[in-house]
Amino acid sequence: MLSDLNLFFKKSPFVRFVLPVMLGIFLSFRVILFADVYIYLAISFVVLYCLLILWQKQTAIYRYRFLTGITGFVMLLTLSIVYAQLRQPVTFSTNSDAQVKLHIIESIGSTEQNLKFEAYFSGSSSDSISYLERQRGIVYMPKSIIKHQPDVDMYMFATGRFIPFSEPNSQFDFNYSNYLRNQRIAFRLIVSEYQLIEDKSGLLHPVILSARLKAFLRDKYQEAGLNETQLAILNALFLGDKSLLSYEQKSAFSDAGAMHLLAVSGLHVGIIYMLLMSIVSVFRARKYKLLTALVVILCLWFYAAVTGFSPSVLRASLMFTILEFGRISKRQTGIFNLLGASMFIIVIIEPLSIFNIGFWLSHIAVASIVSFYPKINNWFHFRFPPFKWGWSIIAVSIAAQLGTLPIAIYAFHEFPLYFIVTNIVLIPVVTPILVMAVIAALCSFSMYILRLIVPGMGSLLTFMNDTAHWIDQLPYSTIQHLYVEGWQLPLLYGSLILLLVYINYRYLMYLKYLLVLGIITIVTIHVRSYYLPEEVLYVAKINGKSVVNHLDKQSNTIYTNVPLSEKEIEFAFNGLWAYCNAPVSYTVRQVEDKPNASPIVSLIGGKALVILPEGAKWSCKLEHRKVDYLVLMGKPEIDFKEVRSTMRVGQVVIPNGWKWYQKKWFDGYDEHIENLHDVSEDGVFLVAFRND
Repeated sequence: MLSDLNLFFKKSPFVRFVLPVMLGIFLSFRVILFADVYIYLAISFVVLYCLLILWQKQTAIYRYRFLTGITGFVMLLTLSIVYAQLRQPVTFSTNSDAQVKLHIIESIGSTEQNLKFEAYFSGSSSDSISYLERQRGIVYMPKSIIKHQPDVDMYMFATGRFIPFSEPNSQFDFNYSNYLRNQRIAFRLIVSEYQLIEDKSGLLHPVILSARLKAFLRDKYQEAGLNETQLAILNALFLGDKSLLSYEQKSAFSDAGAMHLLAVSGLHVGIIYMLLMSIVSVFRARKYKLLTALVVILCLWFYAAVTGFSPSVLRASLMFTILEFGRISKRQTGIFNLLGASMFIIVIIEPLSIFNIGFWLSHIAVASIVSFYPKINNWFHFRFPPFKWGWSIIAVSIAAQLGTLPIAIYAFHEFPLYFIVTNIVLIPVVTPILVMAVIAALCSFSMYILRLIVPGMGSLLTFMNDTAHWIDQLPYSTIQHLYVEGWQLPLLYGSLILLLVYINYRYLMYLKYLLVLGIITIVTIHVRSYYLPEEVLYVAKINGKSVVNHLDKQSNTIYTNVPLSEKEIEFAFNGLWAYCNAPVSYTVRQVEDKPNASPIVSLIGGKALVILPEGAKWSCKLEHRKVDYLVLMGKPEIDFKEVRSTMRVGQVVIPNGWKWYQKKWFDGYDEHIENLHDVSEDGVFLVAFRND
């Protein structure tokens, strides 16, 4: 087994390099030590590695060459830790007011109350935040104050308040602050006043040029006849920007298993590459190999720049660039070596890429297709071209899903059942859309040509949108609430690798390893399911709204004082429900917020739960029964004295902060409250029950 592994690394040297580099970058953000310690360790291993190389050359004793390999691995590991420490993201996480100068990059969507922009920090009246100079951030502008909407490459003076980067309230919440840090977003600012100014000093900045070009193409496509729905899909599919997609569109494409079609990736770059090679063939320019290769490579990298150098586009552009150089030099290279080179270059350019789920999905998908597609495609043989082509798409879809399934479940907690149908129907549509989008972009100077191309492209985009929604509405379109622990991923991928090795070499030894690892994986999943809670009480604050979630094996009920959107519910509870294997269907009960509202009384795990609505006032008595959990959904009209006269309270939970009223409400009764949980300060309130 070790000899086979050593042979693989010899054929794919970049894989050997990238493994310690990625491990070092990961450890640099997980193991906190002084930077000096990392530097001394790196220097020590560099010196030791050089001494070992020198010793082996002088003595010609290669029996201990494994020491050189181990030392080289640790040397790359420590050097990557030092490099990642030098490339640590800058963040400003203080809740404070400031007057700043901002350079608007582009619009990145909107919320109910605000428009969102990405911007560079260009200066401030305070020297304490001068280190944010040229750092990227997100700017929230209330729609109520906007007179003239900022555009790409505009500067403005703004007065506002910085929003701190807060940690998630529970382990099940999406860590949005960490996500922003990994995108090198250094600050968030909500604007109260602003003034636009004319300043074109940043005109030649490549990021600004990319944003300007995307804005220009969007305007041209819209002027030529695309509606908002069509433009949103094209903006994601061709320009790599999902900010215009509605929540319903994202949900439909995700549930249909078509989200990868809206994420500019190797599929899209490959289509553009084939289009370029076809143009080269038409003009009979293949005899000028070097010139045509350079033109093709420049076009690919120009497209990568337009889409913002996402990891998937960067990976695909790197791979096709290497393939082009291999083609003109007539040298062949293994696909795993190409993937290793791509990963190595990307993490050197941006170490934080290893925390990007798209980085892993794109590379794993290619590796899985290369590994499993030939085997799956050989299951059936068709002579009729449409059947042969259709089975090829099915084989590619299954191969890609085999590799990406574990990490997709880990990240998204769901699996689309009709992904094969989606790919068969929509992949043939993506190719003409991209071809027409490229032609329309090249002919954007002529509105006459655009109006000839855009209607057909719009019809195909509408077909994509309608098809995704139709598949989403099919029964059992997705399996939801799936859960994989992070430590289970190595077990799952180890099983896949052993399966692949056994298929290729038919060694019984690998089948034994596969069976052992498979049994361990199944046992870990079974053990985790055994310890799942029977009932859960979860009290949280979602966008300022008080929420109580009661889960058991048969029901899933949400109590809220303000209506919740489907997006808010999914964002807040997806991780919790997947972990608890909660029922897929749920019920939302809006707690009454009128005077004389009655308390909601329920039993959870044999414990008494009482929810007091906003403005609650009632005359009923609970005969002084003990209430284990009292949840205040808002500011009751009664005082704590009246509460104590009707019930004996064990735990008081306050989802939404109301400090001034809270002090008044508990005034004189602080000594009677042993357990007070304020969600605003203490995080979510979570209690799990098991019926052992």
